[in-house]
Amino acid sequence: MKCPHCQGTIGFFSKTMNSFGKKKRCPHCNKKIKVKPNWKILFLILPLVFVFHLFVFKPAVILAGFSGSGITGVSGAIAVLLSLRIYSDENEESLHNKKSLSTAEKRGDKL
Repeated sequence: MKCPHCQGTIGFFSKTMNSFGKKKRCPHCNKKIKVKPNWKILFLILPLVFVFHLFVFKPAVILAGFSGSGITGVSGAIAVLLSLRIYSDENEESLHNKKSLSTAEKRGDKL
């Protein structure tokens, strides 16, 4: 996964991604980030995971001697985990202010 601000790589099992609480920060640029599923990707992955579950995963679990009844939740969790993405959690107003400040600095305006 990559930070939306600095494009720094953040591992899925890193301390940043697995910290408790809602406030997560990029370890590279220290800006706010949030993790949530990308719904388009989830709806594209879901039929594939369903077919894999029905014809490969569940029969393999049953052949191994288990009932296979709880494996549906595991398949759904895999689909959600594959669709997780990192988004910016900086509010729009602060991003707009930073852009206007940098634009003014480029022009040489004094604020």
